[in-house]
Amino acid sequence: MKPGTSSWFGARPFPTTNRSPSDVVSTVLRHELRDCGTWLHTQPVPTEPFALSRPAYDELFTATRSLLALLRRALLEAAPTRQGRLAALGIRSTANSFPFFVGDDDFELRHCDVMARPDIVIGPDGPRFLEFNVGGAFGGPTETHRFSQAWTRLYGGPASGLPFTVDDPHEARAELLEDVCAELGLRRAVALVGNRVDRRCETTRYFDGEAAYLRERGFDAEVLEPHDLPGVTGRAGRLRFPLALRYFSPADWVSRGESLDPVHDLIAAGCVLYPPESSYLVANKKLLCRLSKGESWMNDEERRLVARYLPWTRATSDAKVDWHGEPVDLRRLLMAHQESFVLKQTVGMMGHGVVIGRLCPEPRWTAAVSRALDAGDSVAQEYVEPGRYELEMVAGPGSQPYHVSVAPVLSPLVFGGRPGGVYARYYPDGRAGVVTVARGGAMENVAFAAA
Repeated sequence: MKPGTSSWFGARPFPTTNRSPSDVVSTVLRHELRDCGTWLHTQPVPTEPFALSRPAYDELFTATRSLLALLRRALLEAAPTRQGRLAALGIRSTANSFPFFVGDDDFELRHCDVMARPDIVIGPDGPRFLEFNVGGAFGGPTETHRFSQAWTRLYGGPASGLPFTVDDPHEARAELLEDVCAELGLRRAVALVGNRVDRRCETTRYFDGEAAYLRERGFDAEVLEPHDLPGVTGRAGRLRFPLALRYFSPADWVSRGESLDPVHDLIAAGCVLYPPESSYLVANKKLLCRLSKGESWMNDEERRLVARYLPWTRATSDAKVDWHGEPVDLRRLLMAHQESFVLKQTVGMMGHGVVIGRLCPEPRWTAAVSRALDAGDSVAQEYVEPGRYELEMVAGPGSQPYHVSVAPVLSPLVFGGRPGGVYARYYPDGRAGVVTVARGGAMENVAFAAA
C-alpha cells in the first residue's frame, strides 16, 4: 500500500514491471478513450488503475446489491399505487421529467432496479454511499469498458497473466438484455437510443462500441439518435427494434428543444423502452432519507446495513429531525453546523444543485438552506471526508510520472445483479468536493481487484 493511501483499499499497487512505459500508457488511453467525452487530452493521465483488495472490491458489490434492494422496497412501501408513490416522493408533474410510464405497473416495478451506479467515497470507516444513479442514462459503462480494455492491453493482455480481474459492463448488460428478451418473448434486436451531444462527443463512437458488442452476442443492434427515430417505428408488431436501451435523460432533450414525440411513438408501436420509467424513482434521494431515518418494515440487520453504509440523510423541511438520538430543528442544525452537511436536490445528476457547507461562504450556505427548506425539494446529508489514494499519473509524452493524493469517487456498476466493473472519478490536482466529469472536469479511471 502506498504512503497516504487509505487503509481500506488494502491492496498493493499493481506492479509496473509488466506494464507498458508511461509514454505508451498515455498514448493508448488517449486513443482508446477518444471522442468519449473524457478530459484525457487536456488533463494529466493516470499511469495505473486504482488497486483494491479482493475483499474490498467484493464489499462494494455486496453492499450495492443489498442497498439497492432496500431502495426498491422503500419505493414499493411508500404507497400501493403509482400516483401514491409519486406523491410520496413529492413529484407533482411527470410531463418532462418522467414522461414514459407504461400501463403495466408490475413490469415497471419488476425491472425498476436492474441498472444502477452508486457514487461512493471511502470515509474513515470505509465505503459510504452518497447517492444511487438508477436507470439507463448514467455515465460509466462505456468508460469502464474502454479503460478496462486499455489496461488489459497495457499490462500485456490475459496471456501474460494480468495482476487484476476484469468485470466488463458491456458483458453484464448484454446478459441482462438477453434475460429481458427471453422473459418478454422479444426478438434479440435492440436500439441504443442516445445523443452524442449528451456525451460531449463529435460522433456516436461512445455508443458504437456497445452496439458492436451486442452484435457479437447475436443481437441486431444499432445506435439511434433523435433524428433517426421517426424512421424506425414501422407498423405495430413489425418494429425493427422491439427493445430500446434508454441512453438519455428526457430533461436533457427537452432543455435543448428536442421533441420526445418520436420516443412516445416507439412505445405506442410496441417497443419496450428499457429500463422502465420507475427506475428513475428508485434514484430519488428521498428514498435514501427513508432508509436513513428507518422504516417500520426494516429489520435489525437492514438497519445495521444502512447505518454502516449510508451517511445521515434527511429531506429538507422546517421540522425536527433526529440527530444522534436528540430531536433538533433542522434549520438550526444546518446553520449551526455548516461544515458538517451537504445539500442536494432530490432529483439531479452531474452535481447540479449540490452545495457543500465547508466549501462555500456562509452567505451562500444560508441562502441555500433557506431555499431548500422552503422548496422541500432537497436532502441534507452528513458530509463524509473522502479517503485518499496515492495515484501515479503523467502530464504528457516525455514527462516523468509523479504521484498525487487524490480523493476518488468509486461507482460499482450493477446490471441485473451482475457486477460490471468499478468506475472511478477524481481530480488530478487532488481536490475533493463535487466530483463531476461534465461540469467539473474530473478525470476518469477504473478500480480493479488484485488477482
